[in-house]
Amino acid sequence: MGVGPGDEVIVPAFTWVATANVVRYCGASPVFVDVSPETYNVDPLGVEAAITSRTRAVIPVHLFGLCADMDGLRAAVPDGVRLVEDAACAAGAS
Repeated sequence: MGVGPGDEVIVPAFTWVATANVVRYCGASPVFVDVSPETYNVDPLGVEAAITSRTRAVIPVHLFGLCADMDGLRAAVPDGVRLVEDAACAAGAS
């Protein structure tokens, strides 16, 4: 994906630490965005507000059997910024 030093990747503020760690392992900076209190998934409006010229990707994490709002995220994320879904904690999601 070409993510490296100087780049930013948006991640939820409430998830397992591995989501932010993978960003750091690439040399990039994680940007934490609040989650919705109803779903515990990253808030698309927060993601939209956090995007900068350095944003290369967004990693939404599907949690507790609840899927992130992928339609809202696709609308919030500009072309050229990748969406990488993390479904490791999505048991029961559909």
